[in-house]
Amino acid sequence: MKQSDSRALDANMMSYWVGYGAAAGKAIEEPGRVAYLTPVPHPLFNGVIVSTVQDGLETFAKSVGAALAGAGRSGLWWLSPEAVAAGAADRLAAAGLGEAGAVPAMTVELGALPPSGSHPDVTIRRAESTADRALWGELAARGTGFSEAAARALGALEPLIPAERLERQVRLLAECEGKAVATAALVTSGDLAGVYAVSTLPDFRRRGIGRAITLHALQLGAAGGARTGVLQSSPMGRSVYEGMGFREVFSYRLLGQG
Repeated sequence: MKQSDSRALDANMMSYWVGYGAAAGKAIEEPGRVAYLTPVPHPLFNGVIVSTVQDGLETFAKSVGAALAGAGRSGLWWLSPEAVAAGAADRLAAAGLGEAGAVPAMTVELGALPPSGSHPDVTIRRAESTADRALWGELAARGTGFSEAAARALGALEPLIPAERLERQVRLLAECEGKAVATAALVTSGDLAGVYAVSTLPDFRRRGIGRAITLHALQLGAAGGARTGVLQSSPMGRSVYEGMGFREVFSYRLLGQG
């Protein structure tokens, strides 16, 4: 993958996550890197994305670490392959951060997606009202395995994301048996359709609901002019995404802080 392509994937991911920092009043945006610090007690929502290595990386890490310590939270750093190649992981390890694994970035050409058809038991709709957005946040957290405290915190935070941060973003709810059971988010930037927060309640997994809501999001992206779908896959979802045609293009290296 070309450097410019990987940076485009990084920028799409930044657009999604930094909105949560903006909602909490704790978004730090500098060239090549962003930090988003929130009241949600989970490292995923207190994170940093480093796309390119710029001056002051250690100072940036120190500032983020102080904010995390003050809130009693731990955070997660996402390092692009370009950042890793430029020495970011080694520099951050020397500053006290620890290894936390890796997450694959996967892409698919939207024109090659399988037909979605219609799921006989599922209705997919946009979450737009304040109540729906709060529901979306709680459901996304519970389906991902967050604690109840974290689910409540995300439900409270989600409706606070400033409107300007949600341009070209969509939140989706999937309903089954009369209730909302799954979530997904779409971020369209350039020709990319980024899918985030694909989450299904445990009692409703293995029914094709996650696949259905992912395809729905990607089709919305294609209708908006995107040509390539992108996501960061969990181990649980990888086989589903591969069955849809997604392929890994690189991995984000993860570091933990706090």
